[in-house]
Amino acid sequence: MSNQMMNESSSSNNTSDYPNDGMRILQMIVTVMIFIVGVSLNSLVVWALGVRVWCRNKGSCRETQSADSFRIYVVNLAFADLVLLLRTPLMLPYLANHFTWTLGETACKLVIYLRCLGLYASAFLLCAVAVERCLCLLRPVWARMKRPRWAVPSACAAIWVLAAAFASPYILTAKIISWQNRSACIESDKEVGHALIVVETLAGFLLPLVIFLSCNIAVLFCAKKAESAMTSPTSSGPGYTTQRLTRLYRVLFLTMLLFLTCWVPYFTCRFLRALSNDKPKLKERVIAGAYVALFLVYIKSALNPIMYVFAARGLGRTIRASLLSTIERVFNDELSESLRRKSLRRRDSQF
Repeated sequence: MSNQMMNESSSSNNTSDYPNDGMRILQMIVTVMIFIVGVSLNSLVVWALGVRVWCRNKGSCRETQSADSFRIYVVNLAFADLVLLLRTPLMLPYLANHFTWTLGETACKLVIYLRCLGLYASAFLLCAVAVERCLCLLRPVWARMKRPRWAVPSACAAIWVLAAAFASPYILTAKIISWQNRSACIESDKEVGHALIVVETLAGFLLPLVIFLSCNIAVLFCAKKAESAMTSPTSSGPGYTTQRLTRLYRVLFLTMLLFLTCWVPYFTCRFLRALSNDKPKLKERVIAGAYVALFLVYIKSALNPIMYVFAARGLGRTIRASLLSTIERVFNDELSESLRRKSLRRRDSQF
C-alpha cells in the first residue's frame, strides 16, 4: 500500500501529507478485517473445492468436464485472492509505526511483487472463467464430454507463469527512500517504472476488461436462448424459467459491476500517475486515489467467495439447460437421419 502513497519528489512545503492518527487507526482496523474475512473465506474455498473434492474424487471420474473446469478456475481464483491478501499483514507494522517502513528492502520488494502477482493472476483468471462460460454455453457437448482433462489445469499453470513474468520486473523497481523524515517503500518513478505502469494498464486491465465484458454479454444472450429452448409444457413452467434467468442476470450484472467499481478506479489512478510526472500536485492526488482504490480491490478479493457460491448456482442450471438442449437437438437430428435411411432401404427393397 505504501507504494501508492509515497512519491520520490518531495513537496516544497513542510506540512505532512500523511493521514492523521484517527485515519491511521481506521486503516489498521479495516486492514485486519479484510485479512481475517478474506483469508478465511478464500481458504475455505480452497479446502472445500480443492483439497476435499480432490481427495473424494481421487481415482474416480465423478465430475463432468465443465463442473471440474469451473472448480479448478475457482480454486485458482481463491489462490490469487490469497496472494493479494497475504501482503496485508506486512502493512500493519508500516501503519503502526506512523507510516514508516521498518521491515527492510526485501520485504518491500515482496509486498510490491505480491500485489502485482495477485492482480495479474486475478485478471487473467477472470478472463479464463468468462471464456469458460462461453464455451460451456456455445459448445456444451465438447466442453463437458470431449475436452481433454489436462486443458484447464494447463491453462491455469500458464496463467500463473504469465502473471509471475509480468510481476517480476517490479522486484527491481521497488526501493526504500527517505521522505518527510520517514522511510517509504515505493516503486521507481523513472522511465522503467512508468513503462511498467503502461504495460500493467494494457495487459492487466484493458485487455482483460474487453474479454471479460464481451464474454459476459455473450453469456447473457446465450443463456436467454438456452432457457427459451428448454421451456416446454412438461417443464416447471415459464415462471420458473424466468426466475432462473433473472437470477443469472443478477449474478452476472453484479460480477461486472464489482469488476468495474473495484478495478477501474485503481488502474485509472495508476495510469494517470505515469502521465503526471511533471505535475506534482496531480501526481499526489492520483497516488492518494490509487491508495484508496486499492482498498476496494482488497474488499473485492475478500468477498469473492460469496460470488463464487451464487454464480455456481445460477450458471450451473443454465449450463445444464444448454447441454440438454444441444444433446436433444443432436439426438433428434440423428434420429431423423436414421429414419430417413430406413425409409430409403425399405423403399429400395420393394423394388
